[in-house]
Amino acid sequence: MAKRLAVIIPYYNETPEQLQFAVHSIAMQMGTDFSKLEVVMVNDCNPETVVDERFTSRWPMLDMKLLQTDHNAGCGVARQVGIDNTDAEYVMFLDADDRYHNVEYLSAVCRVIRQGRYDIIMAPFYSDVCGTDYYNWITHGGLGCWMHNKIYRRQFLIDNELRFHPDLKVHEDGYFNTITYACSDRTTIIKNVGVVWCNNPNSTVRRNNSEFFTGEMHTFMRAQCLAIEWLKEHHKAYQGTVCDVVIHAYVFLHQRLMEVEPEKVKLCEGIVAGSLAQYWDEAIEAPDVNLPTYWGDSLTGYQQAYWKSGEMVAESFPQWLERLGMKVPTLPDVRTFLNKVSTA
Repeated sequence: MAKRLAVIIPYYNETPEQLQFAVHSIAMQMGTDFSKLEVVMVNDCNPETVVDERFTSRWPMLDMKLLQTDHNAGCGVARQVGIDNTDAEYVMFLDADDRYHNVEYLSAVCRVIRQGRYDIIMAPFYSDVCGTDYYNWITHGGLGCWMHNKIYRRQFLIDNELRFHPDLKVHEDGYFNTITYACSDRTTIIKNVGVVWCNNPNSTVRRNNSEFFTGEMHTFMRAQCLAIEWLKEHHKAYQGTVCDVVIHAYVFLHQRLMEVEPEKVKLCEGIVAGSLAQYWDEAIEAPDVNLPTYWGDSLTGYQQAYWKSGEMVAESFPQWLERLGMKVPTLPDVRTFLNKVSTA
């Protein structure tokens, strides 16, 4: 009998002692029918990490499956191996160094699953922040590129050929969620805070004071270009994604506090003026893209977060587009609007 839900845990450097916290947080869930739950653990081809029956026997109530990738390819490929080797109705992901916070989280997820209406279910989550003299939790909403706060209907992924990109070791989550968001109009956000994104200073994202966010923006944008290429081939609604990536690049590169290294800025702007330029003209003229509304929802939101606090460099969005040789939208009032919200 097919399971209702599979929790897929990719791992590589984690020891069994470290992995036990993630698995134990699943076993501690209340109101969950464990007979309809499967835990799929995927070793990203690290022969030194031994997870076997001695490990799984600690939680006899859990149906656990142990898998391994053919080669070390990153957590995206490991997650895909988990998807391909379960017949569960829905799949969700838990990073090996994270854990569930709310002991009723999975029961809340299963209640939504039983409604049978949604392709993607999202939830808020906590991330912990540690300093020398403080510890704090930050609450994040359900959107974003994170994997650990989303649940996907497996047949939806199969029917639309939605898979992790085999060549992406970083920003594989941004690629995957970009194409899945675009292909689904049946999503929902639940209120239950489920996951704690634990502060692991040795993780890819948290290493060296999270310099990943400024140092790897160009790889994020390349991943988004791959997503746009996939959408153009498989799904008609890719123009909005083009607009969103260009806006995201503009805002990121113009935040004073980001302090992006000049060579990384050049890399990012080169991708915008190169790979994205081939899609840009068509995107801003697409009949399905309501530009004034789109710019308003996107840029105005960023303006409220950054411009008003004085954290943005003065170059306006149209000025930036023109410097990169990109076409500025010419619909009535759009250029005036862009200048206004970019310099407020």
